Amino acid sequence: MHRKALHFGAFILAFAACSRVFAHVGPPVAFAVLSHDAEGPRAVSFNAGVALRRSAQRYQYVCPGAWQDQFSAPLAALADGTIVVGATRGLMLLDEAGSLRAHPDPAAVGRSSELVRSALGVFSLRAAEAGSEVLAIDAQSVRVLWKDATSWSSLAASEDKLVLVRGTNRLVELVVISAADGGEIERQSAALDLPIDNAFARADAGAAYALVVYRSGRMALGSLGMNALNKLGEADLSIAGPLSVENATWLALDGKLVQISEGAALPLQDDHNVVCLGEQDGLAYACEREGVSRVSSQVVGDPLFRFNWLMPPALEQVPEGDPRMLCNMQWSDFLLDMQLAMLGPPLTDTAMAGVGSPQLPAAGAVAMQGASGAQAVVPVQPVQPRSAGCATSPGSRGGTFLFGAVLLWVVVRCRYSRRCKLI
Repeated sequence: MHRKALHFGAFILAFAACSRVFAHVGPPVAFAVLSHDAEGPRAVSFNAGVALRRSAQRYQYVCPGAWQDQFSAPLAALADGTIVVGATRGLMLLDEAGSLRAHPDPAAVGRSSELVRSALGVFSLRAAEAGSEVLAIDAQSVRVLWKDATSWSSLAASEDKLVLVRGTNRLVELVVISAADGGEIERQSAALDLPIDNAFARADAGAAYALVVYRSGRMALGSLGMNALNKLGEADLSIAGPLSVENATWLALDGKLVQISEGAALPLQDDHNVVCLGEQDGLAYACEREGVSRVSSQVVGDPLFRFNWLMPPALEQVPEGDPRMLCNMQWSDFLLDMQLAMLGPPLTDTAMAGVGSPQLPAAGAVAMQGASGAQAVVPVQPVQPRSAGCATSPGSRGGTFLFGAVLLWVVVRCRYSRRCKLI
């Protein structure tokens, strides 16, 4: 019986640790500018949801609970600004007012692993009954653009082309298709010296790249040709890019900006910790600790988006019941993660008003004041994986962990005490 109690205490500890991971996605990390205009980004995706602009330096937080998911989802914007959401249940459409609806095409049902935007529209990658398929998406319809009997793991877009990549053990494969008709343009593979765990597609200025994550954790980015991976850069923690800016190609290796020149990586004089480099309709940008900044002429410049510009979610736009409660938890978790990451000034009373209650301030309420003048891979999806093995309620806190720790300590003490008995 002692052993059973000991196992129970260990279970409580494991449960608590799992629930804590499940509740938070970690410090805020920006993923991409989804759309923009002359005034700046209209929508920004990040690891805790989406930010929709309401006015200058004011963005509405849209939580994953709005599409009834625990974590953020693949996102891409149509030409009119409507955001396609790759929710677990299927494709959904989020307008710039924050209203969400299911995509009208029945073919949109099913989870997409990635969403990208090219000059010819929005495309997604998803598993098919046998292999993978790429979908071309607009606001009314979804059609299969390309299909393959092999399972592909990653999708990227560049101008009028789409790049798919897959990797297994010591082999990485890449295929380039036309975004107009799905016709295959190029197929390459490369044998690697070391085993890999993952491979990701990258594209820039019409060129296709593969990013591989070795089993050791180290990673490399390069093009494929002549059965080899022709490396542009290597890193231990993260690689962002490539991004072509003013006739130069940039990477961020472990957060540090470098310029690729004649095959060599030359460090740039910049102290930002860059976690993504991207381009959206002519706007070159970098994600860093506080949000998203403009990129030009070898510098990370003016802020385009800051996490402390976010306002609370408009809960009236979220379905009542569990989705609204989940959204409330996600917002409070985000505020906590902001504090832990020490981003922006201390939260005001206005920011905390309503947190933990059924209603939060809507779009007019200001979450945090001020501004200060963040995807690399590890191909970041710092989003908690859906297959992480934790299936507990969101918002669980450390009290359970403390209880489990105390219980386990008591059990161990009793195990070696003659005066103590456990039932």
